[in-house]
Amino acid sequence: MVETRADILIVGAGIAGAATAYHLQRSGRFSVLIVEKEETAGGHSTGRNAALIREHVENPRLQELTTESAEFLRTGELASYDRSGLIALGLGDEDLSKYVPICQGKGLWYPKDGVLDVSGLLQSYLAGQEVRYRTEVTAWRHVGRELHVSTNRGEIVCDVLVNAAGPWAGRLGNLPLTPKNRHIFVTAPLDWVDQRWPFVWDALNEYYFRPESGGLLLCPCDETPAEPGAYTEDPARLEELADKIMTHQPGLGDLPIMRSWVGQRTFAQDDDFVIGFDPRDEHVFHVAALGGHGITASYAVGRLAAELIADPAADRTNPFSPKRML
Repeated sequence: MVETRADILIVGAGIAGAATAYHLQRSGRFSVLIVEKEETAGGHSTGRNAALIREHVENPRLQELTTESAEFLRTGELASYDRSGLIALGLGDEDLSKYVPICQGKGLWYPKDGVLDVSGLLQSYLAGQEVRYRTEVTAWRHVGRELHVSTNRGEIVCDVLVNAAGPWAGRLGNLPLTPKNRHIFVTAPLDWVDQRWPFVWDALNEYYFRPESGGLLLCPCDETPAEPGAYTEDPARLEELADKIMTHQPGLGDLPIMRSWVGQRTFAQDDDFVIGFDPRDEHVFHVAALGGHGITASYAVGRLAAELIADPAADRTNPFSPKRML
């Protein structure tokens, strides 16, 4: 039995699906329904990140999207933003000790970067959207010019299914995508940490840290392939972090870790985003493999996805199309 119908059915209420829905809603051209298998939105990759807005990316093909999106998110229109700044060690000659006196190294100073309220951003994207939680897509079939999508809570008919399933996007869309685990650690409060310090990212030695809850949030920038949703912590990652801090920032000393968690970032083989219609099925659209740039790039990614859905002909010149990998 058909439970409902929508022009666009988005699978996943994380940052990719929510941003796409936001721009589709603003266009006023489509009815949109989001289904989310969890009880709340953003419980996976979106809710397990470091909340950093970092405009500069290593992949030059993504730079235009991260710049566009970062410029908008910094306005604070959708969520509060702390323009604390970021210094990228190894990319310039600015002395880090100018900003974090007990640390060493030289880098490039990005005064506009900072920390975003990710939960607030997600809620802004989802405001006014119809979202069905605890609803998991199990299959779909073509009936004429429509898709009949089976879920654990009944059938949904749509014109376009948007695969924004985060770490599960590869499985849902039969795409060669790889989720990779990354550990984040937070120390107990430290009276010598100035909460006005910027985000410090070492581009050469791969670690970062920033003030958090009176202490520091730190990451060893690990990338371990894992099954979707497999957030098993690896004790070796804390050892890796300790070695990097001792070697490159000994001024931080022996840090008392209070809590930690694992997040997942999903990648295509070429590290580019996957945004576009599936060449095997004109009714399926992918917004996936945003790697570690999902929050920063979300506004521009959602805008691009919505425009391509509205004008499928434009997908022929889309550099992020999944046709490159199929």
